[in-house]
Formats: sequence, C-alpha cells, structure tokens
Amino acid sequence: MLNSISFKFGSAVGQEPLELPTPPSVTIFVGPNNSGKSQALNEIRAAFARGSCSGNILKDASFIGFDAEGALALLTELRDTLRPGEIEQQDYAYIKTRSTGGRQHVHTSIYLAALQAPQVAHQRHLMQQFAELYATHQILSLDGPSRITLISQQPRGDLKYPELPFARLLTDDMRRERLRKIIYESTGLYFALDASAGDQLQVRFSEAQPPNERSLEDATLDYMRAAAGVDRVSDGIKAFTGILVQLHAGDHKVITIDEPEAFLHPGLAFKLGKELARGAVEEGKLIFASTHSAQFLMGAISSGALVNIVRLTYTGGIATARLLSNNQLRILMQDPLLRSVGVLDGLFYSHVIVGEANADRAFYQEVNERLLAQGDARGIPHALFLNADNKQTIPRIVEPLRKLGLPAASVTDLDVLKDGGEEWTRQLKASGLPSAEFQAYQNRRASVLSFLQNTNKNFKTEGGVGLLTGSELETASNLIEDLARYGLFVVPGGEVENWLSDLDIGRAKHTWLRDIFSKMGSDPTAATYVRPGAGDVWDFVGNIGIWLMAKNRRGIPL
Repeated sequence: MLNSISFKFGSAVGQEPLELPTPPSVTIFVGPNNSGKSQALNEIRAAFARGSCSGNILKDASFIGFDAEGALALLTELRDTLRPGEIEQQDYAYIKTRSTGGRQHVHTSIYLAALQAPQVAHQRHLMQQFAELYATHQILSLDGPSRITLISQQPRGDLKYPELPFARLLTDDMRRERLRKIIYESTGLYFALDASAGDQLQVRFSEAQPPNERSLEDATLDYMRAAAGVDRVSDGIKAFTGILVQLHAGDHKVITIDEPEAFLHPGLAFKLGKELARGAVEEGKLIFASTHSAQFLMGAISSGALVNIVRLTYTGGIATARLLSNNQLRILMQDPLLRSVGVLDGLFYSHVIVGEANADRAFYQEVNERLLAQGDARGIPHALFLNADNKQTIPRIVEPLRKLGLPAASVTDLDVLKDGGEEWTRQLKASGLPSAEFQAYQNRRASVLSFLQNTNKNFKTEGGVGLLTGSELETASNLIEDLARYGLFVVPGGEVENWLSDLDIGRAKHTWLRDIFSKMGSDPTAATYVRPGAGDVWDFVGNIGIWLMAKNRRGIPL
C-alpha cells in the first residue's frame, strides 16, 4: 500500500534528496542521537493518518490504492452484519477494522472512492479520506510500553472467522508451530495459547512443549495450569513474542518500532532483527525501525532478505539521509578484525577516530573527554574511538566506514612514512585522496622520510619533524597538513608517547598508558589533575575535530 517515501535531503549538501521504494521489507534508521530517527517514524505514522507528509524529515509518501474492482472486493470482504438495534441505511455499511477488532460506519460510495484515491492525481480531499478510512488502520506503532502489552489476553471471538492475532494463531496450526519454534530457539521457552479461560485467549510459556491447544482434554488443562502466564516472564520475552505475533498473525500491513532492542539482551536483539527482516518479506509487510543496536542491525542484514539501512545525521544545521549498501555493511560484519573492534557501532555516532592500537585509542579518547568536560571548543562531540591492530590495518577500518558516508579519521605515528609502495597507497586510498595524486604523495613521502633519516636519529622517538629545519621542515609540515585535509592525521612529534612530554613518563610500551593516566590524574578537583591547555595533544585532537565537523570536509564519497 505504501509505494515509496522521499526525504527532504540527500547524502550531502547539494546532492539529490533520497527516495526509497518500499516493497515488503524492513527499513532501519540509524545514526547519532538527535539525528531524526524517531522523528522519521513519527512522520511515517502521520502520513498514514493524513495521507501526506508535513515534517522535517520526509518530503512525500506515495501510496498505492485499489482499482475499482479491488475496492469493491475489499468492501464486500469487510462488510459486517447488522447487530441488534442497528438499522440498515441505504448507501451505508458497517465495515470491520480487523487490525483492532472494531468496525466503522461508512458511506459506501465515499469509501470506495477513498480506496481508489492514490490512483487519482491532485485529489487532496480524497487522499485525506483514504488515510482516515483505510490507511490509518493499516499501521501499528510500537514504543517501549506498548510492545510489552502485545501479548495481553485477547477476546476469542468467533473462531470460525478469526479476526484478532491470537484467534488466527489458534486456528492455524502450521503458523502457530512455526512461531513457537522461533520463540523456543530464541528464549528456551515454548509459546502456548490457553483457550480454557472464558471467552479470552491467553499466552502461556513453558519449558515443555504443549499438547493440543485446541483441545480441552485433561492433558491440555493440566499443562495450562502449570505453564507460566505473561506476568511471570521478562519484559524482553514479552516484547520479543509480541512483535513476532503481530508480524505473523496481525492484520496491520505496516509496523513501526522505535528502538526494537529495548528490553532485549544482545542475542535476542540479533534474533529479532533477523526474524523481522525474514518475516516482513514472507508476510508481505513493511517494517520501519529506528535503532541504536549493532546486534539488531547485524541480525537483519544476516537474514539475506531485503533490508534498507538509512543513516540520518543532523550536524551544524545540516541534515543528511544516505541509503547504506548491504554489501558494504556485510564487510563490517564478516571481517574478523572489523567485527572485533566494534566498527559497526560507528553507524550510531557522528564521528569516528581510528588509532593504531588500544593505547592510542584510550589516550586520545581521554584527551577528548577532558576537552568536552571543560567545554573546550576543541572537543569532538558524539565521537567513537576505535583501534586497529597496527597502522597498516587502519585503512581496513577507515575505508569501509567512509564508503558508508561516516567521517572517520585516521591517526597514526610518524613512522607511517616508512611504509612505501602499496602500504602507503592504501593509506591514501582509504583517506579518499584522488588517485591521480598518489604518485605525487609517494614522492613527497620519500623526500620527507629521507630528510628524517639523514638526521641519524630515531625520528619516531627523538623529536619527529622537530628534528628538521628550514625548507625540509616546511616540506614535512606541508605534507602532514595536506594529509590532514583528507582526515589522515600524522603525529608530528613522532608517536603517541611523545605527547604531554612535560609529565616525564617512561617510554616502555607495556606501561606507558598506565603511567600517563596516573600522572594525568583521575580527580578533576585535585590540583594535580591535568586539564586542557594550549598546543600539544589538545590542539592535535582539536584539529581532528575541525576536519570531522567541517561541512566541506574532503575524503568522504558522496
């Protein structure tokens, strides 16, 4: 019923706004906090209520209506019989809203016209009627509290013509067994429907598989007495079960879920992502979700079903919407190095900084935290710090992130200049330098390396480019500055251990981080606590932030 949604902006300033076709599938909104993920869900819900978009994120929502024959068939299918006290009126009918178990009193000709409204151009009043009479009943919106109540008891109704999800499941053995298998594999508990209590259907859970739920024999009654009611299972199991019940047995054609990972441990979030993506295609439904969970995202992508990942950002008054490639995301999921350092988490941050090793990551992150705590403009907000295995593996992390539109900065020691040939080219390629300039940068690297080696000192540990003078220093500084324009930041003093040298820390790799953190202090109220100052590593991190937050930063593919 929803044909497509279009956004008010695209992957960058000046780029075409994103337009997203919406066949049966899952669309997942990711991005930093306050980027518009939840707002996008709100605007989708509003489009179904009004028949059009009017918000900050979406520009338009295109619906697919019914032809005349299809509209009449739906009216006939949904038409309800008169109840005691009701009077038949010419051209009016009661129709069932099966998603809620309710009914509407409609003028049949208006209802038929409304169902066909999306096929009629420039008929605003008809689109409003389409939304009010039909579309708004086809969407289910789930926030945290509502998803926990999805498995509360439901009226059994007429089981010959089941309308609500539990009744549909009770009368469909194959569907119920399939759902029960998913829930058991995910939670270790069997899902069962209890039809023994009055005119209500209730959900129960047990470690034992249930007998025939459609029977009232002693075995079934004994099982239901012993099984746990919904009040005896966790909110995570309630939410997980309820969402899948609605997916596989609910009448809503569209479901929006804000933070589906809420209440779920990581393994269950992964399983929910996988089952939603697979089930949306199987059931011919549309799922829209906003998430901060890499596990939920990985589950959805691993399903093999069609998954649209839309990354939203809002920085400095500039909004972006970028459709991420499933194949590129699979690289982040499947590469052991990338998976081990949590690269996929970068999708939920505004900025990513990648250092050579864990000590680099921890030190630069602490420097940034102190800048932010001081309200220093050099601090980088909403930043994720990651570490590679060494400088040679930094490109393996940075390049796929940049291809997804994430501003990811490389931070490396000065001895990266020793890596010529393919190793150096990989650094340049990951940083997005034009390939036509690779040879020129190879030559510049070789020249600066020669200058440094001619000092006959260990330039990495004994002063970096500060060992040079005159034109040689200017040449080295120019190279470092030009690399920084593309987000490749080289430590001019040689290596990370050279920062804050006035603290007089030993250079042993295995103790340096512990020692410098001890000297920096942990109590902000202490006189010896090291606070941001002028120059040194504080400016270095500040320059990284300038590139990350620049509207016209270089090195990010459009």
